[in-house]
Amino acid sequence: MNAPERFEMFVLPEGAKKIDIIKDSKMPNCIQFNIQKEDHTIANILRYKLLKNPHVIFAAYRLPHPLEYYVEIKVQTTSEVTPISVMKEAIQSLVREYGNIRGKFENELYRVDAPGADGGRANAGASAGAAYRGFGAMDTSASEFGAPSAMSSGAPTGNERNDDVDIDF
Repeated sequence: MNAPERFEMFVLPEGAKKIDIIKDSKMPNCIQFNIQKEDHTIANILRYKLLKNPHVIFAAYRLPHPLEYYVEIKVQTTSEVTPISVMKEAIQSLVREYGNIRGKFENELYRVDAPGADGGRANAGASAGAAYRGFGAMDTSASEFGAPSAMSSGAPTGNERNDDVDIDF
């Protein structure tokens, strides 16, 4: 087949740099960041965060080709700051923001799994997240939406999913 190996999409070759910085000679105070082994996910969120900065005049990204695994992010700023400092600030902000979300999520998983926190589930008290049956966990006793499946008798078995947990962020 003509397609590249899957590992090439995310494994950085030895000696390769993750980010290449190229100064744009046509636009003042503008830099293009080529980020290797990334796609729309990181590029779009960085663009969004960069555009929230009042010193950023222009921020956009593109994927040059679907079989080339890097993104080009172009950033132009006012003369008061450099595009590199704005990019560093955006990355640090995203790391803090997603670290907070992860911490809150893990705390809620721990709270849900704590004994007596949800009406005495059978697996309460297990390690944080181990007994939680969400995010793609396979449950053969219930259909996708929690209703009895055609293969089950419809009688409660005690193994029904309880995804109706209120998580406060």
